[in-house]
Amino acid sequence: MIRRYAMPPLMLAMSLAPSVGRAEPTPTLTLQYSTFFSQMKTFAKGEFGHARLGFYLTDPQHGQRCGLTFARVATDSKEVAGEVTVDSELRLPFDEDLNLDKGVVTVGLQEEHVTCDMTVQVMADAPAGGDMPLTELVARQQQMQQLLDKMAGMVGKYFLPDMVGVRIAMIAPEGRAYLVEGARQIPIDWQAGQLQISAQQLADFATGTLRVPGEPLRVTPWLRKD
Repeated sequence: MIRRYAMPPLMLAMSLAPSVGRAEPTPTLTLQYSTFFSQMKTFAKGEFGHARLGFYLTDPQHGQRCGLTFARVATDSKEVAGEVTVDSELRLPFDEDLNLDKGVVTVGLQEEHVTCDMTVQVMADAPAGGDMPLTELVARQQQMQQLLDKMAGMVGKYFLPDMVGVRIAMIAPEGRAYLVEGARQIPIDWQAGQLQISAQQLADFATGTLRVPGEPLRVTPWLRKD
């Protein structure tokens, strides 16, 4: 489930960043921390386990992600660093004081955009790479379903597409993982940085592991598209 939000308080700014030999202008965007805080409140109490909401910025003109280089949140009295993943997921601290003090989020852009809208996606923190117990992936699948139901509301949850498995975002664009249970194992190739495990595969190897030769970024729902 992905939601997109237009960001009226979004401003395009320019700052100077050092480069080899001379200073080059680096485009930045600034927006209100409260917009993110209101979304993070949904899962901040930990009732959904490893499941959470992830944030991206998307160029509405062509639907592609706005590539990010850094993030920070500032108030009149302090500045706190955010985190940007290699695929430009924006991760910010959940901080009541930053919200009360009307914090401003500044992100660096890989290239200039007229505007970027906030995109919100249900996801879960990935287990550590290596041998992942499938019980951990199943738990995350269930937790993401609970968060999806919460986001959809009492009525909307009955109209959500079925979750047919999980997707694991990988740093490496392609590779091969293995489902392993005892002497059984089957290969699963991934492409475009997405490793897909179906609900049936999770059930067939319920007490086994997923052997992943690489670093996972996150787990997202694999939803049926009719």
